[in-house]
Amino acid sequence: MPPAARTLLARFRGSAPRLTGELNAGDPPRAVGACAELLPRVTFLERPGAGHFPWAGDPGFFAVATASLLV
Repeated sequence: MPPAARTLLARFRGSAPRLTGELNAGDPPRAVGACAELLPRVTFLERPGAGHFPWAGDPGFFAVATASLLV
């Protein structure tokens, strides 16, 4: 990532929730986690055993996780 982009992301002051599934090939946890590290106010959650649609495999986890990110 270009240094200028990293600088801009570091200045971002909004919250940045990131949720992905452990088996997500479209947004793999490693890439999502690397993106999350660039933001100062990020919450990163990874659902074990879930793929690209973590809400489909475990709606309860998704509801609780999403609610915790909104508070």
